[in-house]
Amino acid sequence: MASKPEEIELIPHRIRVSERATARLQFLKSRTGLTPNILSRFAFLLSIRDMRQVGHMSDESKGGMEFNAPTLFGEYQEVYEFALVRYVEQARDESEPGAIIANHIENGLHKMGHIRKLEDVVDLT
Repeated sequence: MASKPEEIELIPHRIRVSERATARLQFLKSRTGLTPNILSRFAFLLSIRDMRQVGHMSDESKGGMEFNAPTLFGEYQEVYEFALVRYVEQARDESEPGAIIANHIENGLHKMGHIRKLEDVVDLT
């Protein structure tokens, strides 16, 4: 009986975002009431959906907020991992997965610059 190949997890257990992203997450939390992990999910998907590489935006060595992957992505971590795999395949981004995630969160937060209240999150396109 052939055994099922072992699945490789692309998402690292810990992801650190930049100080700039941390400040933006805190600002958006104060305006919307959404927690940084939920806001980061929106930002990540908003950025990665274009399937284009983003420039190196985050400096992981400088102290920003750190997330555990299960907290950052919640019960749908597999969906986010699938999006990351598709992105890596299409964009041919050879960066470390943690850096890719942090860069896309920061890029997505930039795209969320117009958000001033919870209702604005609904209109994200």
